[in-house]
Amino acid sequence: MRVAVVRRQCGLDLGGAERYCANVAIWLSRLGHKVTVIADSSKVEGIDFKRARVWGRGSILKNLSFFHSVRSVLKARDIDCIYGLSRIKGADFLRISDPLHRAWLELGYSGRKIPWQLRRLTPRHLFLLFQEKEAIGSARFVITNSNLVKGQILRYYPIEPQRVITIYNGVDLDRFHQMKEGQRRRLRASLSLGKKDSFLILFVGSDWKRKGLLPLLEAVSALKRDLDFHLLVIGVEAGKGLLKACQGLNLLENVSFLGKRVDVERFYMACDLLCLPTYYDPFANVCLEAMACAMPVITTRTNGASELVERMDEGLVVEPGDVAALKEAIQRVATMKSSERSALGDGCARLARQFGWDSHVKRLVECFSRQMGG
Repeated sequence: MRVAVVRRQCGLDLGGAERYCANVAIWLSRLGHKVTVIADSSKVEGIDFKRARVWGRGSILKNLSFFHSVRSVLKARDIDCIYGLSRIKGADFLRISDPLHRAWLELGYSGRKIPWQLRRLTPRHLFLLFQEKEAIGSARFVITNSNLVKGQILRYYPIEPQRVITIYNGVDLDRFHQMKEGQRRRLRASLSLGKKDSFLILFVGSDWKRKGLLPLLEAVSALKRDLDFHLLVIGVEAGKGLLKACQGLNLLENVSFLGKRVDVERFYMACDLLCLPTYYDPFANVCLEAMACAMPVITTRTNGASELVERMDEGLVVEPGDVAALKEAIQRVATMKSSERSALGDGCARLARQFGWDSHVKRLVECFSRQMGG
């Protein structure tokens, strides 16, 4: 099968959606398919690459230029299947992995001084809503990475339910995997994370406001009397605003901001709990990565990955912004017997192993073949 995989950028060392693009291209190629990456830039060696140029400054011009450049490139290619990972027109299969903009407007801007119904009339939001509507309306099929997003698409856009298919994300099981307890203890000691016996909580995400870092800081602050913990924040630098928030919550000695890391898997393996109280994520892959490393996860119902987390324990899924529920969930995991927490971690790892990249891409190919009659 000749497959075009479309995303503005593609590379294993980039963001989550860009890594997904690279992994899909690599694994499709390994399965014998002829793959072309259509992007403004691609860092994947050995895979055919055709450039769809992005020009201009600002998100509107960049998105608009890519939107049109892709159409020109595709017209000149002999392709059996177009797999769109960005908002493009005319994809055979359009994957929604970025936040669905129509849903985020309502979830992210409710309760603000300017209501979302007015905010959506700004040029940026109007353009993104137009682009999203065009992409979804023109796609033969839409692939979502959670049933959460499938429900949102069916709610906000006039599309037949049979055209929307859920396929959960894939995870690199060679990179993210369970360690033996002795190895874990040695790794933890080598990283010098907090005090020796502290309960280590991990947060991973660059968009810290949307990912719910502030509610997490409030929740762990309320636990200071009862729990010896240390919170590690990856993907975020310690800016003035966050340092001020930590100071106000008396957390300066309990929080470490580690910035961007290329070795995040070592922290999954060494810490005790991943906490991602996000306000909205179609499917935060950090949750699946952590589970693959046998780390329990606490997240919110507005994260598509919660559909896997709740298979382990419904109490690990809370409402976004609910500081009291978040505190209670953290405390419950922290006060489990070591055998109980170990069993929970083992279960997470077993579940995650069902979602390796080979399984994910095989599901994709089956979907492509079934829906296109090939």
